[in-house]
Amino acid sequence: MQELDTILKIAEIVLFIALAIAAVYLIVSLKKITKAVDNMERNVSELETKMSPVLDNAAVISGNMVEITTSVKGQMAKVDTIVDSVKERADSLIDFEKKAQRELETHVFDSLNFVSAVVTGVKTFASRIKSRSNGKSSRKVREYLEDSSEDDDY
Repeated sequence: MQELDTILKIAEIVLFIALAIAAVYLIVSLKKITKAVDNMERNVSELETKMSPVLDNAAVISGNMVEITTSVKGQMAKVDTIVDSVKERADSLIDFEKKAQRELETHVFDSLNFVSAVVTGVKTFASRIKSRSNGKSSRKVREYLEDSSEDDDY
C-alpha cells in the first residue's frame, strides 16, 4: 500500500502542477481577453465620437429633404393649376375661332350669293335693254321670255 500511496501522492503533485499551469494559462488568457475587450471598447468610443457629427448631419439633411419635397409638391400643384388654366383658355380660344369662322363663312357666302344674284340680274337687265334697243319687236321679246321660262321648267 505504500506504493499506492506514493503513486497517489505523485499523481496529486502532477495534478496540482497541471492545475497551477492551467490557472496561469487562464490568468494569461483572461488578461488577453480583457485587453481585447478594452481595445474594442476604445474603438467603439472612437467610432461613436466620429459618427456623432455624421449622424447629426444626416438628420439635418433629412430635414432639408423633407422641406424641399414639401416645397416641390407645392410648386407642382401651382404648375398643375397654371397648366389647367392655360389649357382651358386655349380650348376657349379654339372654340371662339371656330365660332367666328362659321359666322364669317356664313356672311361671306351670303354676300357672295347676293353679289352673284345682283350681277346676274344686271346682266339680264342689260341684255334685255340691249335687245329692245336693237329694234326687235316686243313680240320677239315675248317669245324669248316664253322660251326662257320653258327652259327653267326643266
